[in-house]
Amino acid sequence: MSSTDMHLVVSVAFQDAGDTTRAIAIAAAFRDSCPAYYNLKISFLSCGSRFEHLITNAGFPIVPAQPRVKGISVAHDLGWDFPEFFGSEELARTFIVGQLAAFKELQPDVVLHGMWAPASIAARLMGIRTINFLPVPLHPRSFGEGLIRDLPDPIPLFTRLPRPLRTRLAWMGSELMLNAPIFRQHRLGAAAASCGWPIKGPISLFDMNMADLNLVNDHPIFHQDYADQLPENIVITGPLYNQTDAKLDPEIAAHMTQGPGPAILVAMGSSGTEDWIFEAIKAFKMYKDDYWNVVVLASPSICAIEDARAVAGGDPRILVTDKFIPAPAANALADVIVIHGGQGTVQTALAAGKPVVGVALQIEQQTNLDNVMNAGAGIRIQRQNWKAKNIRNAVNTILRDPSYRLKAHALGKEMRSIDGAKNAANEMWKFVLEEQSVTVKYND
Repeated sequence: MSSTDMHLVVSVAFQDAGDTTRAIAIAAAFRDSCPAYYNLKISFLSCGSRFEHLITNAGFPIVPAQPRVKGISVAHDLGWDFPEFFGSEELARTFIVGQLAAFKELQPDVVLHGMWAPASIAARLMGIRTINFLPVPLHPRSFGEGLIRDLPDPIPLFTRLPRPLRTRLAWMGSELMLNAPIFRQHRLGAAAASCGWPIKGPISLFDMNMADLNLVNDHPIFHQDYADQLPENIVITGPLYNQTDAKLDPEIAAHMTQGPGPAILVAMGSSGTEDWIFEAIKAFKMYKDDYWNVVVLASPSICAIEDARAVAGGDPRILVTDKFIPAPAANALADVIVIHGGQGTVQTALAAGKPVVGVALQIEQQTNLDNVMNAGAGIRIQRQNWKAKNIRNAVNTILRDPSYRLKAHALGKEMRSIDGAKNAANEMWKFVLEEQSVTVKYND
């Protein structure tokens, strides 16, 4: 059988650590399961990121794309102006144009993207087949059938109601939430139209990322209420999280294991806020009689390490660092993990069988944490209630109640039994081979 050439271009917001590691894991699994008769080429398209070394370490080439950004964080580089994802129409247009230029040069057969609208829009404008990976099923039907477990934190007044009532209201009004401003991106829609997008006006949150094949990288148990009602091109392939075997810095490991109290890890990924970090630090220094060993990752994308250390005030129980922390190794030593609700961060903590205390920046993160809380493996604190006293109380609640640890352990065991990367790669090859079959039949 003669070989068939195929070029997969991976275009993701590589400023985000979670999306970067997921993209690498999927691409590696896709490469490893490549049929012998395919001549596969995979290129990573990046506008700039401090995580690019992870891509090259995995053996993938990086093709620079315009515009060039500092790569500190997605929010910083896109100029997030909630509810708009882009700071201006012109900035959004610059990213779409950059993707169009790169695709014209690379001529990919398929584009793999995450929640990265410029790649999705540019590829579809050029008629390139697309595959997406998502944290949740990004479809109106899932939102209307219970994906959102609680009222979004930014809603005033209603979020002060007791959680059972909020949960019921969320279920009853789930379809009404689709009218929230975040679901209609005006600046991105105008930018897309200026590049040839056929629909004028705001672009929906669903359409801006939709692909020919959509892979949901989450535990199927969290979506069983509506999974059978989703379109065939949305497939829940299982959790996909950091599984690196990198060693933990000796100083950090020593601090977490020195005793006598429990070890606490505070890690807000690349999308938390400095206020969240500072409140967590305050929580662990409130009372001198709290015997715990706390490691706080002060990521450069969130805050300056000097500022975080100033809040810690030299407390010997609290080690503040900006060093790279391999999550699996650090999670293994922690008794409780304090996090934001990013999917990769949540899944990596649970895969280690550790309970979490979390806070969400937006609705997807809130849903991730609500799923964990409903499973009895953690506590989500509402964004407006993310205060030192509440954080300390939540951590102590988990430490005193062994059910949190037991349920986190059980959930982690389930997650480790699912090979999300392999499942995603299998669905991708199924899609590619079916497309190839249709093309050959059409050409005949």
